[in-house]
Amino acid sequence: MQYLLWFGALVTLLATAYAIRCYSCESVYEASCGENFRIENHFKYDCAFIAPPRFLENELSNKNATACLKRVFRENGVSKFVRGCYFGEVNETDIGCKLDPTLTAVQNASCHVCNNENFCNAAIRMATMETWKLPALGVLIAAALQLVYAR
Repeated sequence: MQYLLWFGALVTLLATAYAIRCYSCESVYEASCGENFRIENHFKYDCAFIAPPRFLENELSNKNATACLKRVFRENGVSKFVRGCYFGEVNETDIGCKLDPTLTAVQNASCHVCNNENFCNAAIRMATMETWKLPALGVLIAAALQLVYAR
């Protein structure tokens, strides 16, 4: 039974450490992704299943997403917002915040990178489940199962 407890805790820890989850949307296609961000379930993505942009592939040493990104750029005088998975070193945003070089009429206004919690690229602080709560919940459930089966 003790092995079941340890297995449950390990699976829970591995599931939370695998990849960061971010909002992924563009204000060009979704008005609720703009400056007045409104959370929608279909914006939620597990970054483990998203590949880096093709124009960055040769510059990245790690092809996995490392953080969340909120970018504001200007095209023809209009501000546009993009939220998504960030690829590259979190503290060195020169590569990961680059714009696609084929977009010649676009100027990067800002690029905010965060990796402190899942869905950190929203406009406001959300009440998301912090990273320590899911493993704690897994351990609690495994302990309860051990008590039930010990009887």
